[in-house]
Amino acid sequence: MGKTLRSKMTAKSKSPAFPKTDERLLGTWKSDRIRTFKEWSWTKNISPQKKKRFQSIFGKLEITYTRTKIISSLRHRKWEQATRYKVVATDQTSVAIVLFGELQIKNRRQYNPENLKFAETLFPRQAQISHVHFDKKHYWVSLGTGKNREFFRKIRNTK
Repeated sequence: MGKTLRSKMTAKSKSPAFPKTDERLLGTWKSDRIRTFKEWSWTKNISPQKKKRFQSIFGKLEITYTRTKIISSLRHRKWEQATRYKVVATDQTSVAIVLFGELQIKNRRQYNPENLKFAETLFPRQAQISHVHFDKKHYWVSLGTGKNREFFRKIRNTK
């Protein structure tokens, strides 16, 4: 195992014992539209109207990490969903987590079934690994093919 990977082998299982959490994650983070688009790689020939419409999606999502759950919310839409996660590995600048379990969406009946289907494709029931990278006051995750990334800034700590 590498020096920066914070896990240790247990005597019984001979497999790594992973940290239960990473304190850097805990709290509420908000999408940072300005930081995200500072280095965005746009496709050629995109109209200013499409660019503006696409940018308007960012800067609203809030993500709260507890020790066991990730709670995502869009307050302006009164939308909230939660999923369980576990920390798999950490190093000095990042943490790898596994998201798993069925989406837990409050008030499912108030949402369009097509939108719920779309959300379920974004957050599959199968385990999914996510790599969170810390950068000063932000963290970032890769989007799509990995050419672009979304930045989040911490707005509240969790005690």
